[in-house]
Amino acid sequence: MLAFGTQQSKGIVAGVVAVVLVAAFGFAVVRGAAFTRGDLAIDQALSRAHNPVLVALATGAHWIFDPAQAIVLTLLIVIAIIAVTRKIRLGVTFGAVVAISWVPSDIVKILVHRPRPDAAQLLHPFVPAQTDPSYPSGHTVFVASLAIALILLARGKSYQPVVAVVAIVVALVVTSAFPYLGVHYVSDVVASLVWSAGMVPLALSLWNRIVLPRTHRRR
Repeated sequence: MLAFGTQQSKGIVAGVVAVVLVAAFGFAVVRGAAFTRGDLAIDQALSRAHNPVLVALATGAHWIFDPAQAIVLTLLIVIAIIAVTRKIRLGVTFGAVVAISWVPSDIVKILVHRPRPDAAQLLHPFVPAQTDPSYPSGHTVFVASLAIALILLARGKSYQPVVAVVAIVVALVVTSAFPYLGVHYVSDVVASLVWSAGMVPLALSLWNRIVLPRTHRRR
């Protein structure tokens, strides 16, 4: 079930720490050219190692988790949760946690304003060119937040270990596609994983503490 019980305070602390760390690291990175050069070198190596099949799969992953598709996917999962469990509040909580964890990352993206990897420096640049800021990776934040929310949804169930393994593996494989395509730096992705790891507990804690109590019917 999507609940932390007595761990809500820890969830809030984890979220605040993650936000501060990700923001601070982002501001430091944009002021350190040496770090970005190292980051770009990794993207360049990955670009030189492009394989047609892997590029097609990575491009598909990038498209599937574009914002419009991500919203549709989340809504479909919410509908599925409600249909299977007959619990509207559970489905709404799931969708809210994913959204609250994902959307605010755009604020950091705008404030840090890290440029995307220079396509001219890549052997096989991604088309079309991505023009919005690079840090953190919104795609990664969504994928990671969705994975963590699914793991929490399965909490207390016998199949939670299976859900956890599958969700983590899929999230890591999908998010590795973004540096591979050259649309993000590796540090963008790593920071985004840290963001989601903290923001999901924060979002769930605040939702359970502030919103859900107000949805109970008065007796």
